[in-house]
Amino acid sequence: MNIFKTAVAACVVIVLSGCASQSVVKRYSTCSGKSFNQLLEATELKPLFNDIARELCSEPCVNEDGTPTETRSKCSSGNDSTDYSVLITDFVDIQSFAPASQGLLMGELMRGSLSSVCSTKITQVEFAKFFNLNERGLVVLSRKVSEIKKDEYDQTEAVVGTYSYLNNKIVIFVRKINVVSGKISRMVTREIDYNCAGGTVSYSVK
Repeated sequence: MNIFKTAVAACVVIVLSGCASQSVVKRYSTCSGKSFNQLLEATELKPLFNDIARELCSEPCVNEDGTPTETRSKCSSGNDSTDYSVLITDFVDIQSFAPASQGLLMGELMRGSLSSVCSTKITQVEFAKFFNLNERGLVVLSRKVSEIKKDEYDQTEAVVGTYSYLNNKIVIFVRKINVVSGKISRMVTREIDYNCAGGTVSYSVK
């Protein structure tokens, strides 16, 4: 009987220890104690935005007969005009529909990456100048060329960035949009998953 009681007690201890260890793993694997800024500080942002820029500015090059060749960041048939530039907005949070310090940082990184990786000429604009983000989604505010050209901006193409912060995850959305037609010519998404096991921050990008 005593042997049976001892065995039961040992099992209880093992079960409780198992529960405790699971609780610890769960607590340290989540990043609920880390702020948005702390997660961004632990992220190599420049390579991330350089990679996004490569996708935005790369386009399939074509031969004279129209058959595709390789893909590169700039094609002879592409936007090689010396006066060509792109409107680039600061990034806005899709929950609050407004830019924050993180969105300003992402906007600057996007402009720097497009300039260095793609040699794109940049015009910085406020998100609210041409776009509105609400519960119905992203809306192009100005679709008429005359409305754009009467202002200081004469570009019709824009790179628009939004982001979402969800505890262990930051998702970044970047769209290249024709502000006249509202057509999205290219969209790039990056999902950054964070792991705070052992008190250190690690992450993966997909």
